[in-house]
Amino acid sequence: MNKILQLDETKNDPVDILTNITVICHLMTLYALHPCEPLATNINRHIKFILNSSVSESLGEWKGVFKQILSQWEQIADQHKYSVKIKKPQIIAH
Repeated sequence: MNKILQLDETKNDPVDILTNITVICHLMTLYALHPCEPLATNINRHIKFILNSSVSESLGEWKGVFKQILSQWEQIADQHKYSVKIKKPQIIAH
C-alpha cells in the first residue's frame, strides 16, 4: 500500500480531518475496483482514527454518521474474513 495511505497512529499532531476524509474516499474507490479485506480494514482504521481523535467532538452530528459508516465497514471486513473462497469450475474443451 502507498505510504500516503498509511495511517500514522503514533503522531500526536491534530488530525487534518479533510485529509483523512479524502484518504477514506480514495480507499473506498480502490475497494470498489478491487474488493478485499485489507482495504476494508484500512478504511476502518481511518474512520476509527477520526472518531478517536481530538477533533471528534467538533464533528457534531457527523460523529453519528461516521459511527454508522464504521459499523458498515466493519461488517464488510468481517464478511471478507469469514468468506470461503470458492474457485469457479474450469471448462475443459476436448
